[in-house]
Amino acid sequence: MSGVKIAGRIDGEPFELDHAAWAAAPEQHRVPDLSTLLPGRDGAGVRFAYVLDLADPPIDARWVTIESRDGAFAASLPIEEIANDGIVVHERDGAPLGEDDGGPFCLYIPGYRDACANVKFLTKITFASAPGADTRPSRNAGGDCKLE
Repeated sequence: MSGVKIAGRIDGEPFELDHAAWAAAPEQHRVPDLSTLLPGRDGAGVRFAYVLDLADPPIDARWVTIESRDGAFAASLPIEEIANDGIVVHERDGAPLGEDDGGPFCLYIPGYRDACANVKFLTKITFASAPGADTRPSRNAGGDCKLE
């Protein structure tokens, strides 16, 4: 897989967004400088609203599960909480986001109440009508996440 798979309760078949698809997102969804929203972070991304526009989930799909490449990390979140603030970061300095930076894709939610909802090595976004898998440390054993 070379992109982020979009699946679950969506309009149509599951699809994948690769680096070129993220880079070609409409201007209104682009975040050219992540540091303006998340000090200390750099790179370019696309607002989560772009995924919503493409997936067009039905009204009863109120949850989204964001998963890492190895499947060991997942965050299940209410769509309404990340629709406008979530950002899928796909590049730094005009090049695809590197492995050392959590790439090739990662999700940040500036100002979100739980830093554990940020997902590095993002490979899958699944829409659902109920919460999905959630392995965040803040949900299990009272762990503490810090935005590194």
